Amino acid sequence: MSFHVKTGFVVGLTGSMLSGKSTALAYFKACGAGIISCDEIVRTLYARPAVLAQIKKHLGTTDKAQIAQIVFKNKGKRIALEKLLHPLILKEVKVQLKALVHSLVVVEAPLLFEAGWEKYMDLTVAVLADSKTLPARLKGRKMTQAEFARRTAYQLPDLQKAARADVVFFHATKAQLKQSVTRFCHAFNLLHTVK
Repeated sequence: MSFHVKTGFVVGLTGSMLSGKSTALAYFKACGAGIISCDEIVRTLYARPAVLAQIKKHLGTTDKAQIAQIVFKNKGKRIALEKLLHPLILKEVKVQLKALVHSLVVVEAPLLFEAGWEKYMDLTVAVLADSKTLPARLKGRKMTQAEFARRTAYQLPDLQKAARADVVFFHATKAQLKQSVTRFCHAFNLLHTVK
């Protein structure tokens, strides 16, 4: 493992867009785990002038909506953006990990497997949402089915994420997801106390 926490165990949390990763991350935090969100790190990176200058150099704009339109239509531009951001994200994850003292740390990374970051984790968890709830989730995000399909086309399909993950949480309802996270944390705490 390349990530190190003082006494901690690092879990990589992933899933497709609108799968419930952020909700699961919040449940992990409620259970006492240390959490790191790569989505949140990206938001902080977009506030750095030096990063914005590089993004404008590669994509011609720093407007988030325009960037999304560009990278989800142009594979080359998406790869260029990932080559710029991924090393910066990993660097920040390592900085945040050093500041945590939790026995369990969960790193939420949407492209965990696509970027090859599972090698940094002690264990991986994939969140899979019930496909029947997709229309409601899209409505809540004000996103069309076509836009969702376009944005997730470059990601691994859910079944492949599930096959590569060590643990899979099925997210049919928030109550079910909360129960899965709570049980995971309970089992971890029991095992962690065994010397």
